[in-house]
Amino acid sequence: MINRLMTKSRWSLLLMLLLVTGVPAQDTQLRQVFSGQQINEDLDRMQHILDSMHPGLHLYITPEELKQEFAECRVDKNQSQSLRHTFLKFATIVDKIRCGHTYASIPNSAQEELQNDAVFFPLPLKFLQARAYVNHKRVDLPCGVEVLSINGIAISKLIPQLMPFVTGDGFVDEYRYELLGDLFAMSLATAFPQKGQFLVEFRKHNGDVSMKTVQGIDGFRLQARMRNVAFGRQPVLPFRFEQVLPNTAVIAIDTFDNDYGAPPFRVYRSFLTKTFKALERLPDIKNLILDLRLNEGGYTRNEMMLYSYLSDKPFREMQDGEATGKIIQYKDDLSRLYQTRGMIRGYERRLDRELEPATDEGFSLSEEWIPRLQPAERRFQGDIFVLTSGRTHSAGACICSRLRESDKAIFIGEETGGVHGAFTAGTTLVYALPNTGIELAVPILKYNTLKKMPAESGRGVKPDHLVRVRPEDLVSGEDRIMKFAIELVRRQKND
Repeated sequence: MINRLMTKSRWSLLLMLLLVTGVPAQDTQLRQVFSGQQINEDLDRMQHILDSMHPGLHLYITPEELKQEFAECRVDKNQSQSLRHTFLKFATIVDKIRCGHTYASIPNSAQEELQNDAVFFPLPLKFLQARAYVNHKRVDLPCGVEVLSINGIAISKLIPQLMPFVTGDGFVDEYRYELLGDLFAMSLATAFPQKGQFLVEFRKHNGDVSMKTVQGIDGFRLQARMRNVAFGRQPVLPFRFEQVLPNTAVIAIDTFDNDYGAPPFRVYRSFLTKTFKALERLPDIKNLILDLRLNEGGYTRNEMMLYSYLSDKPFREMQDGEATGKIIQYKDDLSRLYQTRGMIRGYERRLDRELEPATDEGFSLSEEWIPRLQPAERRFQGDIFVLTSGRTHSAGACICSRLRESDKAIFIGEETGGVHGAFTAGTTLVYALPNTGIELAVPILKYNTLKKMPAESGRGVKPDHLVRVRPEDLVSGEDRIMKFAIELVRRQKND
């Protein structure tokens, strides 16, 4: 099967397109009005696409519940509705599927209009346990203060309105809060017409509540600020190796991707080869801290390659895979911005080659097409400590599931954003609904990663030691999760 877990593409694309010069806010396309008939036709088309192509559509919502969601979104044929309002409703339906690889987006042209012309909310935010904190040291409000409301709307009210823009797997909120911090300004501009200034209510470090009006900024300055957040800044090197104690090393793998700015596969492969050769030459290293807190996923081959250095048994990409069929439905609605006709034909050839009829409805991935790997010759055989966050998703969460199932690691940090058990990913098709142009991303392979499904459905890999980022860490920059891991290693040595 096309064994790629797509997670970062939509976020990377949006952030790259923000590199533009801003002018006064415009959202003419989002204010465009459509008739009730046009909206209902697109609603029906979206429902049919999901029913015919999404293999995990009812992991977390029953057919009856999803049907009711669509029914409640319908518009009287004599009414009309703006694209903005229509999109908010459509995105809310998609959000109920609870799949981090399934999402709705405003049309590409409307995105470009916003990215070129909007005046954005200027304060990078970090969401910690459903509360918003300023995550920058050179903006109009002090770093680490809590933002309580924007333009009179409480953050507690804003979050439910913006969450459908950042869909996540199952019932794990941590991943969605990470993405909401990444895309807060764009999400706010999509949901609400912008006026160029923002009245911000915030709580000072001493507990006092105050108000301040801040001026919006263009996309170029917003992107610059997002690159220089106070906490969680993307490291220069996505793969890092460091000895932190005489008996302990840290390996950080920030991505399993090879696109959107990630290094090519040969760089990743070379890093792993050199790193585990180095570990072989350092016999005193008995503990390995594997930092996956920034890893949102990518290619499963990259994830499997890393696991081959940690496993002492042969393993497979998944237990089994499922798809709805060998033919891609509604090809005429597929967006040509994301897939060419040749790509679509290639997808269908692979589906035809790699799928076989299942005992019930649908198709399963043939055994011969499930990749398998042997343990690497230079595999690490000491103790493993894994650092996770809500951003650990898709292929990043897959390796955590492997390590949890084999009982080979101690987990520290937060619950992974990717679920432990079953999820939909792989090749993702992007449709453009015929009337409104709203885009719908649909993954076409369901991954079943465990021999036995966990008792608690829709949850990520939970840490053995829950350690969260605190608001004061945004100011100090203290990496308390890493410090906890190193101290845990020291205590175990003393025991």
